[in-house]
Amino acid sequence: MNTANLTRFGPENFSQPTGACVTYSASFRAINGPAKLIVQNHGVQQLELKINGRSIDFSLKTEQNSEIQLDIILQPNNTLEVTLEGNLSIRVTQITHADLGLLRQGYFGLNTTDLARQRKFYETLGFIGEIYPAGPETSTTFAQALGFEDDYLIHVSLHSLENPPTPPFVDTVQFRGDSYREEPPYSHLNHIGMTYATYSTRDLDSDYAYLKSNHVPFLSPPTHAPNGEYFVYFQDQDGAFLKLLQSNPPATPSQPPNLTHLLNTNMNVTDLERSREFYRLLGFTESTPNSQAGGGEFARAHGFDHPIEFIGQDISLGKDTDGATLQLRQWKTPHDDTPPYAPPVNHLGIDRINFYVKDLTAAVNEMLALGFEPLGPIGGSAEIGIVFFFDPDGIKVQLAGPQSA
Repeated sequence: MNTANLTRFGPENFSQPTGACVTYSASFRAINGPAKLIVQNHGVQQLELKINGRSIDFSLKTEQNSEIQLDIILQPNNTLEVTLEGNLSIRVTQITHADLGLLRQGYFGLNTTDLARQRKFYETLGFIGEIYPAGPETSTTFAQALGFEDDYLIHVSLHSLENPPTPPFVDTVQFRGDSYREEPPYSHLNHIGMTYATYSTRDLDSDYAYLKSNHVPFLSPPTHAPNGEYFVYFQDQDGAFLKLLQSNPPATPSQPPNLTHLLNTNMNVTDLERSREFYRLLGFTESTPNSQAGGGEFARAHGFDHPIEFIGQDISLGKDTDGATLQLRQWKTPHDDTPPYAPPVNHLGIDRINFYVKDLTAAVNEMLALGFEPLGPIGGSAEIGIVFFFDPDGIKVQLAGPQSA
């Protein structure tokens, strides 16, 4: 059983210039039970708060940037009403328990304009295992799970660094015909959503030279990060980002390519605390801080000409799982709060992450009981079904597994 302090609302900033009060209203989902209302005063002259129509009686501290926490009771569907003059922020948190039965990361999903070209690209990277075709070209149940109204038309392949192919895969999909969506991958590494995946290599310099000779575009030469990491970012033919990170310096140069395994999948988030607790509920109980800042070569290696800063956590599934790692990052500089692409799950670049679960039916019922709504119905068959939920920023999280009666 996993326990998380979920953010059920916010953090949201409310502001009204002095001279008149204004009322804001919002709704949010939760479960029946106690919660915390957290209010930060950024300069409030007048304030009235209501949760589910009932006024909250409290006295906000007068000093600016002070915080107060109040015990409240939530229900499945909640309303918040804020009448104020001034500026404040509000967050509502609730201790929540769940066991979704996550087993491992199955893959990250990468959409492309040309599957044949993409298959050759992953061969160049050293992915020696492939399942192709990895699914039917049409399937109404799968399409509806991805957010389509009826059907889609696709080509799909699964790529692996091992043969026979084993997860975590790269799930590469070319949406065709009316299901194709002409929106590019995220153009900068700080965009909210999944902007890259990181692979470990035994010899980064050798792989860099080899891939450059194969006309793979890089953001910069390999660079050392402030924390000592030796890394580089490059792009596929559609512009989606991937990252190489050297695990240990090679004793002698190695014959490329030297990729060994998937290290992590990136998720840029608007609020690190909120996202950390959401993924803790899913089973990501292990965490390591990973915050960095710097300019010069470090910034240019991320595609920026000025200093950058982000706070982060590398989080992993716990005991009796494969230890899949997500790299949560909240960018401070430069800041970009543009949300991820909306459904359906067909924009170019990395658009989804998949986790295998013991029992999909039980996991979906648990998520529904906790107040989360799926993108669409369960797709697939009794043997293997899929369903999508959204994380707090709208990142598409896919659960897959057998369905129980």
